[in-house]
Amino acid sequence: MRESTYRVVPAVDKAARLLAELREGEGLGISELARRIGASKGTVRDILLTLVSHDLITRDPDGRFRRGGQRFDLTHLARPHLEALLDAFGETALLGIATDGGIEIAARAEPSTDLHMSAPIGRRLPANVGAHAKVLTGGAEIGYDDEEYLAGVRAVAAPIVDARGRRIAVLIVVGFKERLDLRTLKRIGKACAREAASLSTQLGRHEAVA
Repeated sequence: MRESTYRVVPAVDKAARLLAELREGEGLGISELARRIGASKGTVRDILLTLVSHDLITRDPDGRFRRGGQRFDLTHLARPHLEALLDAFGETALLGIATDGGIEIAARAEPSTDLHMSAPIGRRLPANVGAHAKVLTGGAEIGYDDEEYLAGVRAVAAPIVDARGRRIAVLIVVGFKERLDLRTLKRIGKACAREAASLSTQLGRHEAVA
């Protein structure tokens, strides 16, 4: 039975209006979007980042937001690959998208244990150090980090390439040294490379259809 009356939920209403303002071909900043829907910048920022975390919109390296595009496709397609790595090894799996200054964390899958490595969506990592750097700037097929970026932490990364063969992102698995011996790290590296290759193939097919 259709309800004749209902109570507007303010946060949902603002989220819907923000989605209506966003387009694939135009990135908009927080200030402009706040002006358009008549809300505070803090509220708009929180709603936008929540929408990003659910893959409903994407955030460009310059901080602008938009709907759709390659970044959206990649973030959406990466989810099952991140979950597969998490299920196989019980460590945090991340999707990092290449930016001018390094990579930006765009998606993640984390274990349910209290003690694990984490990185918030939108966090930027530098281009010159870490497993991801060896992949994106060093040209390695699998990048390994043995406490180089953070003491007590080991990580592995593998590249994601687009239809033109460009390394546009990385899959990363990261965990504490005590739980990741070097033999295990090698195993994770091979699995990470397989998932990244599969994701690259999916992305290429998606781009061909789009």
